[in-house]
This record gives sequence, structure tokens and C-alpha cells, in this order.
Amino acid sequence: MFLGCKKDPIVQVAPDRFIFGSAYGECIGDCARLFKLENQKLFPDDGVVHLSYNSDDHPFQSQDLATDKVALAESLLAQLPAGLMNETEAVIGCPDCHDQGTIFIETKTGDAVRRWYIDPDSEQYGSFCDSVRTTVNKLQ
Repeated sequence: MFLGCKKDPIVQVAPDRFIFGSAYGECIGDCARLFKLENQKLFPDDGVVHLSYNSDDHPFQSQDLATDKVALAESLLAQLPAGLMNETEAVIGCPDCHDQGTIFIETKTGDAVRRWYIDPDSEQYGSFCDSVRTTVNKLQ
């Protein structure tokens, strides 16, 4: 009887939109670097100088980046920790509390938008934050 029962694996659906980047609050100049992956195209931010915790809309350039850059963003999306989707708080740790910066992640699936401001020193998400920073540096 038990042999006929199988548990279906959970399929993680890729979000319709994936925004990622890093930001620093105590700096001069361009202190935030964000990228938006949507419809298999990647767009850099358009003048986001500082990351605002109160903003729902970040401006992005209309010209998309080359396909090799899209592949970098898609690779980062594949590394998105499953546990992040279960987080109930938008702020994880103490982002930029001691000039370590903030990692910003936003996903949109259907009408559901989720965003997180992650302390890169977070024990749980530290390696993912390193991947975000590495990807951002390669995209600049």
C-alpha cells in the first residue's frame, strides 16, 4: 500500500522579475547598484544613488545588457536560497549598521512582490550575499 504513494517534489517556480544588488548608506556618489532580470533580459539601474527602504519603484535603464550578462544574473537567481522565501521579515540582520553594506533582493511572481534587505554578514545568507556582490562586480 505504501509503495504506491509517492511524494511529489516541490518545484520552485522562477519569479517573473528578479531584482538584486548592493548598496551602501555612508558613501559619496553612486552608492547603489541594482539590476533587474525580467523576460530573459537584464537591465541596470538608472540613477539609483541610495537604496530607500520606503521605495517600491527603482528606475532602470530601458536598454538591456548583453546575453552573457543575462547568464550571470540567471546563475545568481538559481542560487537564491529557498529559505529566503520563508522569511517573514524584510530586513534580515542589521544591514549597513557598521558600513558593511546591504544586499537587496526583490522577486515578483504573479502579483506577489517580496523584497529583502540583507546584512551581508548574515550567517544564514552570507555566501549568497558574496555571490550577489561578485555578480554585481562582474556586471559593472
